[in-house]
Order: sequence, then structure tokens, then C-alpha cells
Amino acid sequence: MAEVLSFYQLKTKRDVTLEKKLLRTLSLQQVTVASEKFTRKLFPFADDPAGIMSDGCIDFAIEAFLAGGRYGESSKYGESFDDIKKRSVHEEDELVEELAGCLQSWGNMFRMERKMSCLYPFAKEFLSKWWQEGFRESEKRHKLRLH
Repeated sequence: MAEVLSFYQLKTKRDVTLEKKLLRTLSLQQVTVASEKFTRKLFPFADDPAGIMSDGCIDFAIEAFLAGGRYGESSKYGESFDDIKKRSVHEEDELVEELAGCLQSWGNMFRMERKMSCLYPFAKEFLSKWWQEGFRESEKRHKLRLH
């Protein structure tokens, strides 16, 4: 007899499979270098021996990459990049707000206080880059028929 699954379980299973495929293409070294460069640009004099800031930025970069990859699946139906980007604005803004909040608290921890309005554009630029990377990777996987 066949196993009965709900749509939620099927969607979750499909999302996990897609995320695994996308993560295989992501270079951890590339993400690490980008996040360290990003944190050095914002907090040039912060001594972060434990790598708290860069590890946090790596987590956010991976989340943005996976979000872009999930939305990149929509491109196979002919939807344009701009339309997909508009649809994902809410999710991307949530990530940006969270990253800006974390950056602010990390700055306070290292006594390098920054205003949230100052950190927001940097966080948006960083996450937008990784979102686009994920989108392009997903689009490439579809074009090469690796799905």
C-alpha cells in the first residue's frame, strides 16, 4: 500500500532536496572570504578572534543564497528576474533587517556603535549579492537540466 503524504510534507521534502543540490555548488571558502571582507569593511578595527561576526554573516549569506535558489526555480516558467525579485522583496527585507540588527549588536559588543540606518544599505547589498548568486545557480541548473 502507498504511503500517504500531505502537501506540506511533499513541499518540505522537495525544498530539502533542492537545498542540498544548491549547497553542493556553493563554495564555503568563497562565502567565508566574502563575509570576512564585509565585516572588515564595516568594522575595520574590531578584533574578532572567535569569528563571531564572520560566522554570523556566513549564515545569512547561505540563507540568502538558498532563498535566491528557491525563487530561481520560478524562472523555468518564463517569469522575468525583475518580477521574481519583486515577489521576494518581503523575505529579503526580513533577512536584511535581521542582519542589520545583528551587525548593530556585534558593533555594540566591540564598542563600535553604528546606527541601524547606516548598516541597512551594507546589509542589503551583501544579501542581495548572495540572493542573486543563488538565483543564477538555480537558473543554471535548470538550463543544464540538472534538476
